[in-house]
Amino acid sequence: MDKINLKIIRVLSEDARISFSKLAKKVHLSAPAVAERVRKLEEQGVITAYRPIINLEKLGIPIRALVECGVHKAQERKLKAMLLGMDEVIKIYNVTGNTTFIVEVGVTALSELDLFLEHIIDYCDTNTKLIMQIPIEEALPQRLEKMLEKNEKQTEG
Repeated sequence: MDKINLKIIRVLSEDARISFSKLAKKVHLSAPAVAERVRKLEEQGVITAYRPIINLEKLGIPIRALVECGVHKAQERKLKAMLLGMDEVIKIYNVTGNTTFIVEVGVTALSELDLFLEHIIDYCDTNTKLIMQIPIEEALPQRLEKMLEKNEKQTEG
């Protein structure tokens, strides 16, 4: 991954609606060259989607929580299928450790969160954390370029 592609990715992660001409100015290339690089990044699966960041609180969903699910024996498939069909679910992370899933949910009231937990309690033990604020919500690590540079040096040496 060259530095120009990294800069293109960084700019797109900040503003996915930027025009190719504006993006080209930021990376000091022509618009057709930038369009070609973006197309290749999409084909390689580096860029998989362009999505808006939604403020759920302004939509009327003020409560977000992370629910750690320690799945009961042989219940993982059933729980996952159930979670995929639940309206409150924003994201599901399959993780290592004592917890099988970390589920991000959004609800309008704590009573809805309680009902959500009641629906899944037969399949897993839960540990719930309310999200108070999200100080950093980035699509990329803040120091991506340094991380990749370090990885490249380790691979070479």
